Amino acid sequence: MVVDLACNLNKDRYDVSVCALREGGPYESELLNDGIPIIKLAENTYTVDYLMFWKIYRTMREMRPTIVHTHNTQPFLEGTVAAVLAGVPVVVHTDHGRQFPDKWRYMTAERIVSRFVNQVVAVSEATKSDLVQYEKIPASQIMVVANGINEQKYQFPVDRSWKRKELNIAPDAGPIVGWCGRLSPEKGLDVLIRAVELLKKDFPGMVFLIAGEGDLDGPLRQEAKERNVERWIRFLGPRSDVHEIMGIIDLFVLPSLREGLPLVLLEAMAASLAIVATNVGGIPEAVVDGVNGLLVKPCHPEEFAAAIKRLLSDEVMREKFAKNSLELFYQRFGLRKMLTEYEEIYLGCLKAEPK
Repeated sequence: MVVDLACNLNKDRYDVSVCALREGGPYESELLNDGIPIIKLAENTYTVDYLMFWKIYRTMREMRPTIVHTHNTQPFLEGTVAAVLAGVPVVVHTDHGRQFPDKWRYMTAERIVSRFVNQVVAVSEATKSDLVQYEKIPASQIMVVANGINEQKYQFPVDRSWKRKELNIAPDAGPIVGWCGRLSPEKGLDVLIRAVELLKKDFPGMVFLIAGEGDLDGPLRQEAKERNVERWIRFLGPRSDVHEIMGIIDLFVLPSLREGLPLVLLEAMAASLAIVATNVGGIPEAVVDGVNGLLVKPCHPEEFAAAIKRLLSDEVMREKFAKNSLELFYQRFGLRKMLTEYEEIYLGCLKAEPK
């Protein structure tokens, strides 16, 4: 989201830089290719940097930004205080959603720091509700701006035969079900593996693609082996071709235990896919049950498997949901809509200055 925002804001009006509190990360090249400067304040991500606040403050004093836009907890806390002390006119913060209640010290600190921010933004109504309930930030101070993604790469057709061959999927295999993201506990992938176990008799040729990396890579592979579903699951590792993978799957699934508004869900919608997902966080704001997908309770593999079976067995329903996904995407989650809303926030805060 930061990359899309930085690269697509009106360059005649905004001169954008991105400040990374740690290393540049996998999207660094996209920013550099678009001419966006990156300030990296630390290279070692495994130790606590007690000088981080001073580094942020010094950077702001040198650059003299008009607007600072922070994302998530550490940048919010240290970046906001540094921005205020450095005399930055406007500070905007976006919360992307996380598990609440969070650590008491974080929630208390965010509640205090929010008083010095011109605008707090939540990526979903569910995220806004959490901030109001747990951090006691006034609802009037929080604006909801849904994440948006650049849909252009999803508009090009994918050579399905070539992609299947690249992923070593037999021509007669199918249906293909996909998931993309980070292999971490909150993503509920153990539920997906158990659902595969329940589905393998009904769909002996099915293939589940799991794209991503994370701490649970080894444990999930082991669980798939123990449940004897290895032949139906492909662990693809980290991928830079998610849009192409989306182009060959028949159904996208998201068994998460908690979410803000996951970008991968918007990618699935932009790729015109029917979806089975859990009814948590901001997911219901993108997946409308019975319209572009089916919603189920988290941690219920039987219910999750039943929803997958229902859509894989009903091609007419699946195609209808897929069409509706694309329509909902353009209505709610296009990149241009997100950019317009953030630019309105920036300009509104500048006009209303001082804090």
